[in-house]
Amino acid sequence: MNLNNRENIVDLTPENQYERFEDGRPKVPDDILRRMRKVTTEEAWGVLQQNGYHQQFEGSWLTIHPDRILVGRAVTGRFVPTRPDLDAVITAEGASKGRIGGQNSWVIDTLVEDDVIVIELFGKVVDGTFAGDNLSTAIAANTGGTGMIVDGGMRDFQRVIQLPEFNGFIKGLDPTPIRNVTLTEINGPVRIGNTTALPGDVVLGTPTGVIFIPPHLAEPVVKRSESVRLRDYFGQLRIREGIYTPGEVDRKWSDEMEADFEEWGKTNSLDDINL
Repeated sequence: MNLNNRENIVDLTPENQYERFEDGRPKVPDDILRRMRKVTTEEAWGVLQQNGYHQQFEGSWLTIHPDRILVGRAVTGRFVPTRPDLDAVITAEGASKGRIGGQNSWVIDTLVEDDVIVIELFGKVVDGTFAGDNLSTAIAANTGGTGMIVDGGMRDFQRVIQLPEFNGFIKGLDPTPIRNVTLTEINGPVRIGNTTALPGDVVLGTPTGVIFIPPHLAEPVVKRSESVRLRDYFGQLRIREGIYTPGEVDRKWSDEMEADFEEWGKTNSLDDINL
């Protein structure tokens, strides 16, 4: 079984241009993660579509804090319905490697700062509650306060919602514990609804839903978002100044407008205008 195999992770992510974690996952730089927090789902979706990634967005979530943006590097885990012979193999392998606790905690134990745990649980909510307040606390502690994406359920909502700096996207709530499932893979490809996520993807969770961004497209996504924001600000500024009409701004810009924007951009940036 592939419980966190570095060589497999490297083979799965050949387009990564960044350094890697010890486990082989791509390490998208912290600065890109910081800038990603201002990216909209639609901006990220547009860049992915242009590059041939058409199955990276999943909506229809129950979100613990709908007003909070969730950004981080994916750590993936895949569960299947339990069958005794397979579960015995996994249990034995876990014991041989010194893993303790339930199999759901094995994935959580691997998390580091700015990770987001991404769990394939085939939409199971009853008996599919990946985490409650104790494991959610562990996720928050290990990651510095990011959260989780679980294609399944969660329990202890009334206490989990009180955790500071923690968010989660789940498919439902139930008081049952997790059972009758077996962890077959850590940091392999996972199916989350209609999407495919890989270890090291940048996770962007917004009120719209969750989008998984391949590491090599993370920087193009943030640059596109920053360009859109700066151009929108400039266009609205020129409208307020009476220089251009809304009709001129809300279409393909003329060469004169592009030249005006380029000149204005020499002395103005996103940091200057706090966008």
